[in-house]
Amino acid sequence: MAVDQNHETSARVGIMADSHGQVRALSAGISLLQRQGCDVLYHLGDICDSAYPDTTRDCLALIAEHHVLAVKGNNEHAIAVNLQDYEDDPEAILLGSFLERLPLVRSDAGALFAHSLPFENELGLSAMVRVMEPLAANLFFKMYPGEVLFRGHSHSPEIIYPRDGRAATRSLPVDETISLADLRPCVVTCGALMDGLCLVWDPAGDWIRSLACQV
Repeated sequence: MAVDQNHETSARVGIMADSHGQVRALSAGISLLQRQGCDVLYHLGDICDSAYPDTTRDCLALIAEHHVLAVKGNNEHAIAVNLQDYEDDPEAILLGSFLERLPLVRSDAGALFAHSLPFENELGLSAMVRVMEPLAANLFFKMYPGEVLFRGHSHSPEIIYPRDGRAATRSLPVDETISLADLRPCVVTCGALMDGLCLVWDPAGDWIRSLACQV
């Protein structure tokens, strides 16, 4: 797990996921979150798309230019594997190396960031694609009491939280500010950037807000 401990817990955090090789969507999401005062940006995987490998370079250039902290999604893994065939292409080697080094899970300011599930030690690469079922959510609640997991992968914005011994779910409407104080530990799926959705998290105020951006 990559630990990003250099950020102030008061810094507003911008979170996005699943841009799937859409350069304009990625650029729009970054710009919107920066305008919201987000000093720290996370991308929760599937930055790129193995069906559109020609956009990989431009997507990763945006990630690097804006110092976005990223985790590996299943599309990054697939592209990195495919780029191994281009052993005589220096650019392909660099892109593949960058994708291969992306962590499966990051941790910062009392939160975890993953493409799908955070159980990298138990599941390895399959953690990127496993479904967030109630059993997985309850395991997260037990292993990480009081923390938040921000994830992508499913493209459906929602919050999963413990209630009466079970995993309850509520939707994450656009532009509604939701306090996490009474929901922790919880799992937040931020929605897909390719659908024009991203998320602001304010650790100091302990709230989140889903945002819609023009793609």
